[in-house]
Amino acid sequence: MSQQSKSKELKIITKPVITLESIKNNKRVVKTLILVSELGSVTEKALSHVIKELKEAGVDLGYSFIEVAGVPTSKELREDITAMLYTGLLEAGQGKKLAVTSQGREFLSQIQADQEYIESLKAKLPEIKTKLATLLAEADLSTQRPRRYRS
Repeated sequence: MSQQSKSKELKIITKPVITLESIKNNKRVVKTLILVSELGSVTEKALSHVIKELKEAGVDLGYSFIEVAGVPTSKELREDITAMLYTGLLEAGQGKKLAVTSQGREFLSQIQADQEYIESLKAKLPEIKTKLATLLAEADLSTQRPRRYRS
């Protein structure tokens, strides 16, 4: 009987350096930052749901989603969130909730945002926030420590 040998290969993937200037030129990232700013603090999972709901409601941010176990997942969204975390525009706070930093708010005030996008976002968000509340409650429950009961 021959044994199969397993080999592990190291794959090196190069990525360009992320700067505030490159983020300023990427409209999709700026729109996502505006969305997180409007929502307050939100988990990555909830943000995926919100962006997918907005896409279905006619406000497309340019992300493509696939469903994994009922959760919309986007590689582009994950990369954009990582870029915003890296540059300090977003922070991952308590319970892995994403929130806009003071540097992010300053960045948003300096750029010319698409007013049509902001208006359509403000029109659609109230109905989506009700669905978002359940996702945030689920995230809060999953981060709480289980209580220990005495027997």
